[in-house]
This record gives sequence, structure tokens and C-alpha cells, in this order.
Amino acid sequence: MKFLICIGGVELSAETLRFGARIAKAFEAHLSLLYVQERLPHAVRPEVGLTREKLSEWEIELPGVKVLVGARSLLLEEGLLKTGPSGEIVERHGLKPAIRGAYELHVYGLHGQDIRLRLREGDVIDEVNKEVESDQHDLVIFGASQKRTLLNKLIQFIDCSMLVVKNPRNVKYEFLICTDSSPASHRAELFGAKLARSLDAPVTLLSVAKFKNREHVAMEGAERASRFLARAGVHHSISVRVGNVVDQIAAHARENTVVVMGTSRMSELRKLLFGSKPMKVVEAVNCPVLIVK
Repeated sequence: MKFLICIGGVELSAETLRFGARIAKAFEAHLSLLYVQERLPHAVRPEVGLTREKLSEWEIELPGVKVLVGARSLLLEEGLLKTGPSGEIVERHGLKPAIRGAYELHVYGLHGQDIRLRLREGDVIDEVNKEVESDQHDLVIFGASQKRTLLNKLIQFIDCSMLVVKNPRNVKYEFLICTDSSPASHRAELFGAKLARSLDAPVTLLSVAKFKNREHVAMEGAERASRFLARAGVHHSISVRVGNVVDQIAAHARENTVVVMGTSRMSELRKLLFGSKPMKVVEAVNCPVLIVK
């Protein structure tokens, strides 16, 4: 699998980076880290570009590059990076420009997987989407510390499944997989089951009926999802509730929960104006939320 962790600086994103790194390590996944900074003024671009090309020779740390170097050190602390006999990090190449539109530092993971630390300049949404399109990532991971408007746009416009890391903790997590029998929830069940099985985490299947007279439909959906999880070898329980979906998810989610849900069926305009259901869930809970697209 291929994971992408988006960071806004090492100190700002340290816990998000550690959380994502642990998941990537469990999967032995190929991992890219992306830092997007504002586009530099045209007048200083050639000088800065030359300096970055000479980084390994001059040992100069510029803004942006410094973030990548700090992130590499954190990944080393988490035991993700392959090291040589003297403890040195095994690189495929040092920092290079113009690697699929970004500066890139390429090292190897503990099991030989690719670990790419990448720097782009420009609009965050545009650059993250370029990264997703260029390398066909399975999952984008980012923190919940961004401003609400940016977080809403990330959830709405990034064309990939995403994990919003809110209140990350170094604990054994449980998964709360939300199902409503829609194609979107089927994909959420599949992705959530894969993660839960890899992390050996217990699962609760939550199915919510808006009205009491639809409770039997919610139960049928939960039983169908339960049969799928049983075939996948995932230990789980079922919870069927009546009420507002966001309220019920928030009532079930604890700090050691990963909420798993599909994408909203609202129109893009309504999502932008009023916020999507996944965005409302992110705001309502105090734990990570996996949104499967």
C-alpha cells in the first residue's frame, strides 16, 4: 500500500507524523511525506533552487528543507528507516529538485520500502492532489489542527481516502465502522476491515436509523456488514441505534476509537456551504476519523 502524510511543520505535525508512521509501519507500506510551503518570489527562486541542489554538500538547512530533515529524524526515532552498519540512514538519493514536480529526499524503510520526503510550493489543496495523482496513494493522512475552512476543503476536494488524525495517542485503538448499506459504506467496511485486521484491533459496527420505523433496515444493513467482517476474520460487535447519525457516532467514539465512514452523498455545493457529514463527525469527536472514498 502507499500512504501519504501531509505535514505543516515538524513541531506542529509531530504527533500526526508519529501516528501515521506507526500505521505505515504496521502495513510495511510505501510512505511519502509532503510539506507544502508558499510559493517563493520569482526573484529569489534560482538562488534558492541552487542552494537546495547543493544541500548535501553545503549542509545548509533552508525553510522547507529543514522540515524534511526534521521529519526524517522523527521517522528514524519511530524505527521506520533502514540504517547501515554505523547507524547511518540508507538513502536512494539525497535532496533533488524536479522529481515529479517536487524536491525529494528518498530513503529506504526498515523492510526496503520506499520512504519519500517531498517539498512542494503553492496552494495546499492543489499540491496535495498533484501528489495523490502522481503516485496513486491509497490513503492520505493529515492532522485536524488546520483551520476549519482548509480542513473542510481537504475532506471535500482531495480525491483519495483520508485519515484525519485528531487527538492522536499511543494506545491500542478500536475501530468504529459506520454502515448504512450504501456503496460508500461498503467501501468503508472493506478499508476499515483491512486496517483493523492489520493492527489486530477490535471493531464495532454502528448502524443508525433516523426514525424508529426504519430500525429494522439498519439492523439488516448491520447484519450484512457483520457477515462480511466474519468472512474477513475480523472480531467485531454490532450496535444499532435510532437518532441523528452524527450524535450517535459521537456517543460511541472514545479517545481510543478510530471512526471509519464513507463519503457524504450531499452535492459538492451543499458540502462547501454547510459542511459534509464527515466534517461534522470530525468536529464532534475527539479521536481520528478515517473517511473512505
